[in-house]
Amino acid sequence: MSTISDIERINHLEWRLKRLENFLGKSDNKKRINETIKDLNEQVVRHANNNNNAKALLNKGNITENNNNNLFEYIADEINRLTSSEFQRRLMADRATKLELILADEERIHEITENLSKIDTLARVLNGEDFKEIPKLFASLNKLLIIHNDTKIQHSDFTQELSSFLQNYAAFTLMMDENLQQYKQILNRNQKASAEIQDNPIDDE
Repeated sequence: MSTISDIERINHLEWRLKRLENFLGKSDNKKRINETIKDLNEQVVRHANNNNNAKALLNKGNITENNNNNLFEYIADEINRLTSSEFQRRLMADRATKLELILADEERIHEITENLSKIDTLARVLNGEDFKEIPKLFASLNKLLIIHNDTKIQHSDFTQELSSFLQNYAAFTLMMDENLQQYKQILNRNQKASAEIQDNPIDDE
């Protein structure tokens, strides 16, 4: 069976004292509180004596009436200490110190509060109905990307075909221009030859 160390006893006692502090608050009726705690302890002992298992535990722990009286005296002393003006003064001093620390970190507290508010707002947005459509939007976007790639390929093919057509058209135009120049030269020569024949007709024998 494991034994409780002194540190564990002290921690447990501090925990009980904190609960007592929260329970007592700033009450000035120490006598009524003392009587209430004493009555509660008497009820615990009375119910424990009526229960065989609890009675065995009490006997095993050597808890006697004398021990109970000592416990009541200890509780009464603690109540007197916790409700004393000195303890209240120290408690208020601790509260003032805590207040100073809070005021010193007021700006940081506001920033944390603002960030938490932003997180809460973002959480509501993320949980909104619009975000439920995101998977469908991504599916539509993927389809559009496929169509865009196909269009890009078609545009590239069309650009190459158009470039080839324009090159062929330019070559054809140049060739037609050269042919027209040749036709023009031939026509000019024929016109000159025809004029010379008209000016110098050949006599019949």
